[in-house]
Amino acid sequence: MFTAYVEHPTDCSFEGQDNDEKILLLLRAHPITNLKWIIPAVLLFLVPFFVPLVFQFLHLDLSTIPQTFEIVFLIINYLLVLIITFEGFLNWYFNVYIVTEKNLVDIDFHSLLFKNIDVAPLRNIEDTASSMGGILNSIFHYGNVFIQTAGASRNIDFHSVPRPHHVADFILDEAHKIYGRGRDAYHHPD
Repeated sequence: MFTAYVEHPTDCSFEGQDNDEKILLLLRAHPITNLKWIIPAVLLFLVPFFVPLVFQFLHLDLSTIPQTFEIVFLIINYLLVLIITFEGFLNWYFNVYIVTEKNLVDIDFHSLLFKNIDVAPLRNIEDTASSMGGILNSIFHYGNVFIQTAGASRNIDFHSVPRPHHVADFILDEAHKIYGRGRDAYHHPD
C-alpha cells in the first residue's frame, strides 16, 4: 500500500480504467524523496522544546509572556506541522505512475481540488530513457524515466521512481509486445 514500486498490484484501480485492463506496474516517487517535507516538519515539531533554551541563552524571562500567547503559539506551530505532514504525504501517495497492458498513466495530484491525468497508449511509445544523477539517487537507486510518444501525444515523465533503468526497459518491452515484437517473437523455432 505504501510502497513505491509494485508489479502486478492487487486491489488497485484508477479513474478511466477499462474493465479488461490490468495494471502491470504501479510507481510512486522513492520514499527517500519525502525527506524534503519530513525534515522541516520534524524541526518545526521540535521548536517548542528549544524556545525555552533560546530564552534562557538570551537571558530573557519566559514567565513574562502570557500563558495564552504560549498556547496560541503551540497551537499554530502544531497546526503547521500537521499541514506540512498531511500535504506532503498526500502529494507523495497520490502522485502515481501506472503501466497497464494498454496505457501509461501519469496522475499528478496537486491539491485536494486539482489533479491532472495524462494517458498515453503503449502503441504510441517510441522510446524510453532513464537517468540517475546525484549521491542520493545512486545510493537509493532512484531516478527519472522519460517516455517519448508518437504523434500529438505529450511525452510522459516519471520523476524520482525506484529502479529507473528497469522501469524504462519494462515499458519498452510492453510496447514491443503490442507491436508484436516481444522477446518471444525474436526466437525462431528450429
